[in-house]
Amino acid sequence: MIEFRYLQPADAEAAADIHIEGQPGTTLTLLGRRFLIEFYRAFYVSRWAEGIGVFEDDLLVAHAAIAISSAKFFSEFKTRYLWRVAVPVALSILRQPKIVKYIVQGWSYADQTHSPDGECDVVFLGVRRDYMRHGVGPELVRYMFGWAGAIGLKSSNFMIEKRNRPMRWMIGQLHGLYIAHEFEAFGRAMLFYKVPIADNLADARMPSGQSHTLSYISVNGKG
Repeated sequence: MIEFRYLQPADAEAAADIHIEGQPGTTLTLLGRRFLIEFYRAFYVSRWAEGIGVFEDDLLVAHAAIAISSAKFFSEFKTRYLWRVAVPVALSILRQPKIVKYIVQGWSYADQTHSPDGECDVVFLGVRRDYMRHGVGPELVRYMFGWAGAIGLKSSNFMIEKRNRPMRWMIGQLHGLYIAHEFEAFGRAMLFYKVPIADNLADARMPSGQSHTLSYISVNGKG
């Protein structure tokens, strides 16, 4: 049975494994599995971010990590969580000094996206290899839009490597999207797509489980 639900800290290890499989050789992957586990644990409790996963019989087979505010989430992560993985990160840098430049770029992620309030950034979207080409990715995007619409967001933004044709094709099926800008990040040519939420709500769905962002907004009235 396939289920779409909000991710919790206990899902961080499985999410890290999907990230490593889906993005080998990228900066976050090169920082190591322990870093990614801590990164996703922080993601799943932050009021500035949300994780949505696809499960088959409790096995996480795909997930999306979406930041309501990249600037606020990455600032929170650096000040509250980064110290926990300082040693493995330092060892990763010693093994591969060239990634220092890309780490610096990564910390300025929010400056590269230029996403204003009311827009979310899709930091990661990936599917286990065995589940690719089964419609899991597009269906996950529908649940992302259901959540985004529920908290009043206006746009969902995707940073996609220019040569990543499958991902570009997948989001190319969405309504109203456009390329906001093109730039280089982590040594790769990237395209930054913006997709209006309202244009894609007709077949949107809501994940099950507990959403940290929905809980925060219902209490405070805004993100």
